[in-house]
Amino acid sequence: MRATITPFEECHLEGAARLLAARQARDRVQEPALPHAFESPEAVRPHVERLFRQHTTSGVVALRDGEPVGFLLAAAVLPSPTHLLAQFFPPRSISVPYHGHALAADEDASLYRELYAALAGDCVRRGYFDHFVGVLDCDHAAQEAWDSLGFGRDSTAAVREVDQPVRAAGSVEVHQLGPEGIDVILALAEALGRYHAGSPIFMPDLRETETGLRDMALALLADPGNPCFVAYRDGRPLGMNTFMPPGFLSPLQAPKSCVYLFQGVVHEEARGKGVGRALLAHSLAWARRQGYRWCTLHFAAANLSGAAFWLGNGFRPLEHRLRRHIDERIAWASA
Repeated sequence: MRATITPFEECHLEGAARLLAARQARDRVQEPALPHAFESPEAVRPHVERLFRQHTTSGVVALRDGEPVGFLLAAAVLPSPTHLLAQFFPPRSISVPYHGHALAADEDASLYRELYAALAGDCVRRGYFDHFVGVLDCDHAAQEAWDSLGFGRDSTAAVREVDQPVRAAGSVEVHQLGPEGIDVILALAEALGRYHAGSPIFMPDLRETETGLRDMALALLADPGNPCFVAYRDGRPLGMNTFMPPGFLSPLQAPKSCVYLFQGVVHEEARGKGVGRALLAHSLAWARRQGYRWCTLHFAAANLSGAAFWLGNGFRPLEHRLRRHIDERIAWASA
């Protein structure tokens, strides 16, 4: 019997929490880095409810015999042109986070196709032409369903245990910089932005976000728990690793005792000479001393050298952010 798709309402929160908790338990069988604290409906409900109550969120639920068997919650993302998020999200987009969707264990993943079909029309009518969804790397059935709808990988969240050794690294001096080193830090961040703007990544390097990046960097540096490590050779800064709490991950994804590697960059002329590995080895040694077990990060799916470096140095894919861009001409070229 085909499921009935209906708008998500407050009365569906309890059923959605049950679906999400059950999916979390299934996902943890395949990905042990996921936190175990979210395997009960009581633990996940606040996160579903917070997403549902955002005034920009739209949602649908699939019902069978009156019981929820799947749901989809999409929040509009409307970053200010000067906000750092403008680097990573188009001006008007919708995003379905990892905790914004789930299906019952016995449901075919193709139900995601029906849920999206019921939700997407209204989003497009409101002018949201870029759609994102977060799917675990191990959830191949869900990835296939979204792929069939025209979604493709935009970025990857990766994870590694900090105890894993790093391959032999190059000889550099690594120093931790504080607010006094902000100009060095921003120069390396600018080099990273230029690299991301090149082929085949083509991520816009927005000048309008420079002030936001500076303010964010200074705010992070004010807390010694968010270090910035810079590699030097002959007095010249060649690369950088910066850290922050794992705020870019869903709470249901961030491993317990985890730190987030926010920026990892090596100047182009210094790549392939062990600078990146030296920085990573130094960073992970710091993370071990702080009692962290896991390190996470994101890299652009089209970042060929970045993907090769991170995946070649102990990281493994955790989640893929999938993206679909709708042809804007649909706004006027319709019957």
